[in-house]
Amino acid sequence: MAAVAPVLGRHREFNATLRGDELTLHGRLDIGFAVDAGDGLLVAVVRDTAGRSVGELADAVRDLSARAKNRTLTRPEMTGATFTISNIGAVGGGYGTPIIPLGTTAILSIGRASDTVIARNGGITIAPMAPLSLSYDHRVIDGAAGRAFMADVVTALEHPIPA
Repeated sequence: MAAVAPVLGRHREFNATLRGDELTLHGRLDIGFAVDAGDGLLVAVVRDTAGRSVGELADAVRDLSARAKNRTLTRPEMTGATFTISNIGAVGGGYGTPIIPLGTTAILSIGRASDTVIARNGGITIAPMAPLSLSYDHRVIDGAAGRAFMADVVTALEHPIPA
């Protein structure tokens, strides 16, 4: 979330809602995240994600995840996401095709990281790599914008800003 928040600030159509012909670019950043609650997924929402530290975000995710698994989340804690992240890696998944939640224009899925042989600086090395999948509403976002967003997400993940 900490890496994606500034990217969403630069790619506002990914933090938006399309209702009919009206597109709302949100000024707030409320990121939903999928939680495996045992008998299905629930989406909990971290409010005002922009500007929160990694530690604050981690605390919020831990709290909301635990309450999702205990089925004690309130309705407001599960509604109003402006963007969603699905961590299918937490349940052993790699690539996937995430479904765009109602009220949002995009969702990012992060798969399980694994050691991968890669070429770097003219040599071969082994590094952890996590697959990313992005789904977006083509009525709002085209392929070029989707690719630019993903490139910025990858850069943000590879070069995190110190908290």
